[in-house]
Amino acid sequence: MILHSDGNSFYASCEQIYRPDLRGKPVAVLSNNDGIIIALNKEAKACGIKRGDPFFKVSHICENNNIAVFSSNYTLYADISRRITSIYLEYAPEIEEYSIDEAFLFFDDCNWSIKDYEEIGHELKQRIYKEVGIPVCVGAAPTKTLAKLYNKNAKNHGGVFVYNPLEIDALLEKTECSDIWGIGPARAKILARHEIKNALMLKHMSPCDAKRILTSQGFETVQELNGIRCMDKNYRQKKDVITSSRQFSVKVYDIETLECALVEYTELAVEKLRKQKSECKMVQICISTCNYYSDKTEEQYSNSAAVELFRLTSYTPDIVNAARMILPSIYRKGYGYKVIMVNLLKIMPAQYQFWLWTDPKEDIKKNNLMKAVDEITSSYGRKSITLAKSYEKKGWEMKREFLSQNFTTDLQMVPQVE
Repeated sequence: MILHSDGNSFYASCEQIYRPDLRGKPVAVLSNNDGIIIALNKEAKACGIKRGDPFFKVSHICENNNIAVFSSNYTLYADISRRITSIYLEYAPEIEEYSIDEAFLFFDDCNWSIKDYEEIGHELKQRIYKEVGIPVCVGAAPTKTLAKLYNKNAKNHGGVFVYNPLEIDALLEKTECSDIWGIGPARAKILARHEIKNALMLKHMSPCDAKRILTSQGFETVQELNGIRCMDKNYRQKKDVITSSRQFSVKVYDIETLECALVEYTELAVEKLRKQKSECKMVQICISTCNYYSDKTEEQYSNSAAVELFRLTSYTPDIVNAARMILPSIYRKGYGYKVIMVNLLKIMPAQYQFWLWTDPKEDIKKNNLMKAVDEITSSYGRKSITLAKSYEKKGWEMKREFLSQNFTTDLQMVPQVE
């Protein structure tokens, strides 16, 4: 059996943990630069806003309905997710972190009853809410596709819904094809043209028709609806290219400020590189004014450059210095830049093999230093320790007017009880 656990309105729920005055009240979370609404709870939905709405268009609705609005605080969300995962690991022999707010828990060798899984689901739900403060729903079924479906219906069953072979067809008959994981609206329209109107009819499609109409992925979905597991544990693949990029809140004209942004984004990219236990041999940077729709060509400028490193590495200072070295070659004075992008290329698995012309002790020191940095940033937030250059110039950072405090990673922000 597979349990699928999903946080309810996860980002909004994270913001409510240390704001008990907002419990039961509408909460919305914005994207980078406070652009659009990316998350909201049911109370906020009832006020007439929805995910994907540009904030400037619905700001009056938020104000009139006293909706608490927050800039996205990914440091907080990631730490809350880590705490929830630590609880999952106490229950399941193996888990798959599908996203920041949901996970699959595999109980492959457990021959338990429906009641047993219901008890585990309720215990998980209660523990996570009590110890972390996040409400979750749990669905349990023999396949990942069915587990997602049961989770989607869990709110109507006390937050926990477990697969019953005697009731599955009745549930599928009430389910639209577009609500099945892996189908979506586009494929649902294709199925409708073939008179497949609900998930039960989808389940009973012949394997040949499923593969012909929906390709191999659709075929796997049909098999999973029949209780045949086709989508096994999804181990995260290592990326061949790692990118770090953000749009500035204001235009940046001077190279010194642009360089500060470059340092921070390169640090972030290298952190991702080490996280997947890899090293890179090349770094590329791109800068752009993003004035693609301007009629004045003199306001438009984009350029990029790349440099090959002396050796494969994941040592932040070396990669940052390489990126800083090529920035002057593409910078043009007089333009207002809105975006800088860092790409790490020629990525290989980390070998930690010593270089012939360098002192092995230096490599050991560098590896230990990066390990210590990663441990500190994991515990106290990414900006808790960083290169000094990223702090020299300010004003280019993302627009985050409604940012909450990092209660779980910054000791100075821990709530005080008097």
